[in-house]
Amino acid sequence: MPNSILGNHQSTYDAVFKHPIARNLQWRDVRSMLSSLSDLTEEHGDHLKFTRNGQSLTIHPPKRKDFSDVQELMQVRHFL
Repeated sequence: MPNSILGNHQSTYDAVFKHPIARNLQWRDVRSMLSSLSDLTEEHGDHLKFTRNGQSLTIHPPKRKDFSDVQELMQVRHFL
């Protein structure tokens, strides 16, 4: 992903792909990054659908500010 596309989301993007898996990601940062890289649709039941390049990713926003669900983080990696 070119740095010019990510702009101020570079650190969040890097954290998504960090090994070992990042445990301190903030949901607002992940959502902002995904929104800048894809089209966002809010669906019923509080789900957010991100679409880009013919792929879709649906996420149920966490109740807390942290984005720490490993399975969802892996889905974000595959989506990007």
